[in-house]
Amino acid sequence: MKNLKGMLAIFLVCALLGIILSIQFKTTQNVTGGDNPVIKSKTLLAELNKLEAQRAEAKKDLSEVEGKIQRLEEDEANKNYYLRSLYNELEKYNMFLGYKEAQGSGIIIEIAEPEEEAIFDDGTSIIAYNYDYLLQIISFLNAANAEAISINDIRYTSYSTLETENNSLIFDDHVISTPIVIKAIGEPKELEANLTFRGSILEIMKRQLRLKVNVSKKDDVVIPSLNKKIELKYVRPIDNLNN
Repeated sequence: MKNLKGMLAIFLVCALLGIILSIQFKTTQNVTGGDNPVIKSKTLLAELNKLEAQRAEAKKDLSEVEGKIQRLEEDEANKNYYLRSLYNELEKYNMFLGYKEAQGSGIIIEIAEPEEEAIFDDGTSIIAYNYDYLLQIISFLNAANAEAISINDIRYTSYSTLETENNSLIFDDHVISTPIVIKAIGEPKELEANLTFRGSILEIMKRQLRLKVNVSKKDDVVIPSLNKKIELKYVRPIDNLNN
């Protein structure tokens, strides 16, 4: 009787173990899709490696495309910078030659005839008679690094002429009347100092010629452009390619 019970107990234990193993197998089958877990793991690893390789290749292609775009942008930027630099240089030289209106800080010098009793009996203009003083003023302004100068709103350049004719001042073929207004763009303090020191040309004009002279520093001085084009008749550039 005891042996029968023992055998029955063993049978029940074995049956229970079988049921547990059966349930575990079915659960594994459901999770892995019916494949062997080891094979499934290797398959998944291979797929993962393939995707990683594809991602790396796509990343490489993207980097190459981005590099090409960057080089194109740099080339375009360099072209634009080069053209912009050329344009700025051309504008600078045009302004230097007087073909462009100039604007900046500087000084304004106003020179007026003296009172009536100081004028010559024949009505001769003191300023016109002593026009060389105006030329000296221009020289002092140039010495003070004036970047642009005008006389009565006519641009002064290295080609300008100032002379008298029939008691009139002729500046670059224009008859100019008094008062004379000279404008200069540059460092205001330096320009003023070069004209107002003791014994300066302006002091002589005031004391000896009794002219009314006023100098004022300005933050915004506007000097017009030339109203004519300078034609070069004799000078020409050297062709360095043939040297």
